[in-house]
Formats: sequence, C-alpha cells, structure tokens
Amino acid sequence: MVETPDPLWDPDLPGDHELERLTTLLGRYRHVPGPLPTAPALRRRRSGRVLPGAAAAALVAGMAIVAAWLPWRLQWSEHRQWAVEVEADARTLPATLAVGQTLATAATQSATLQVARIGRMQVLPGTRVRLTDTRTGHHRLELLEGSIRARIWAPPGHFGIATGSSETVDLGCAFEMSRSPQGDGTLRVTSGWVMHRVEGQETLVPAGSTLDFSAERSGIPLASDAAAGFRTAVIRFDQAMAAGQRPPDAEARVAREATAADRFSLLTLLTRYPALASGPLYTRLATMFDSAPPPGHRAAWLHGDVQAMNLWWEQIPRPPKAWWLNWRDALDRAPAVPAAG
Repeated sequence: MVETPDPLWDPDLPGDHELERLTTLLGRYRHVPGPLPTAPALRRRRSGRVLPGAAAAALVAGMAIVAAWLPWRLQWSEHRQWAVEVEADARTLPATLAVGQTLATAATQSATLQVARIGRMQVLPGTRVRLTDTRTGHHRLELLEGSIRARIWAPPGHFGIATGSSETVDLGCAFEMSRSPQGDGTLRVTSGWVMHRVEGQETLVPAGSTLDFSAERSGIPLASDAAAGFRTAVIRFDQAMAAGQRPPDAEARVAREATAADRFSLLTLLTRYPALASGPLYTRLATMFDSAPPPGHRAAWLHGDVQAMNLWWEQIPRPPKAWWLNWRDALDRAPAVPAAG
C-alpha cells in the first residue's frame, strides 16, 4: 500500500480546519519541556506528591483527544467521494470514487481506497468494485469481480461488501475477499469477525477462518489451517445436506477427521442443520467443551431450541461487544485526513 503523510501523526504537516481547531482547544494540555529538575525536586517526585498529578493530567488530556477524535473519524457526509491512492503504473485510475462509480484495475494495476475515515481497502489487479452508498454509519460497495483486502476499525455494520445476492458485513476486522465473474468466491478473515449473509442465511466467520461462497449460498467456515481431509469432508457433507441428503458415511468422516481446532466448524454445521444432533457430530462436539451437556440438551437441540444452542455458543470466543478492542486495526494504516465536509 502507499504510505500517506498524515497530520494526525506528524505535527509538522498542515491539517484541515477541524483538526486545527481541535489542536488549539487541546493545546493547553501539551507537554512543554523545561529545565531538568534538581535533586530535591526528584525526591519530591519519588514521594508521590507531584507525579500522580502529572499522570492524571496526561490521562485527562489523552481521554479528551480520543473523545474528540473518535466522533470525527466516524462522521462522513452522505455521498462524499472516497480518495483513491494509486501506484506509479496506475496513473490512469481516478483520484476519487463517487457513489455509482466503478473502479477497475488492469492486470498490472492496484489501488487503495480510503473507506471514508474508518479504514482502507486494497484493490488488487484485475478487480472491479462499485461504490453503492456512503454516509455516517453506513458504507457499502459491490465487488463485481477480482480480489480486495480491507482493514476496518469501526462499530459493527458500518462497512459492508455486496457480492451479487450476498453481503459481507464487517464487525470490526481485517479480511480478504475474492469473487469470480460467475459469483463464486472466498472470504478469509485475519482479524476480528465478519458476518456473511445470503438468501436470509447468516454465517459468522472468525479470525483465522476461511469461507467459500457461491451466488446462492455460503459454505461452512473452516480454520485456514484445517487438514485437507476434514476440509474436503465438510464441503461435501454440507453440499449433500443442502440438497436434502444425509449420507451417513460422509457424516461419520467429518466427525472422525475433526480436531479441537475445528470446533467452530462443527458448531456451525449443527446450528445450520439441527437434525445432525442425532448423529456422531453432536457426540464429537460435546467432547470439545469443558463440561458435559446437561440432561435434555441433545433433545432440545434436535427441536431447534435456541437456548440449547446458545449454551455451547457462549463458551467460545465471540465478536467483542466493545469493537474498539481491535484498536490495532486502526493503527496499522491510519487513514489520511481529507478536507472537512
């Protein structure tokens, strides 16, 4: 990606009007170096009379900066254009992307989109994307074909990518996605979580997992390092179940090939097809939790009881309610500060 100078991190660069206003308001809290303290002063600091006050002032200043910066980062005028950064060999691409406009990279070109102020998305060679909507709290584009890499730091649902009839919704994360002209694609999550929706079906995909999807449906999320035998068994069994079949040999193979690292995949399978609780997948999954399921749990699952399912879902890591816990996704590539608007 292109490294963009950012006045948020480099005070020597000029900022926009809003950034200068915030800098002026917070200027009273800035640190001004003074003469080195004398030995008695150092002793007073060690006594705890001076240092706590300075630490408190620094904490208050930091909280004020974050309180002012975060709303500014999330705010975005409706239909405001996104900035486009291009490599030296892609000067023919536009400098901005407007709603309804398509960005297409040639086989030797790549570009980086600034997703409002909440993140960045790399558009790889041979890719077409179209911006469909952008405003505070709602940024959407469509991946027509090709591959992208996105890193977003914002509340869940602020950013999403459509791929035909399906949509991938960011829950505060970094992910990669590819799609063929026929609508088949792959989603790989590297940080946080995403939600993949297609035809009313919602599938959670956690960091370290890969999801294959088609124009009609999504597959089962699999650990990126899942064994080839387990991966093949799950894909075939899921396709058979979607077609109304339940081959016992395929079901037994999934249970046999599964390891503790595949717990999320088994849980997704059983949730999507509650009838599987009558077979070996339930038995295998039960061994992957610290305690045995309570009496009646299996029967309740067979009837699609949500409470029975949540008993196991709540025992695995879930998307953080505090999305800002993935703060590294904001610092990896801080977005440049565009003109106020």
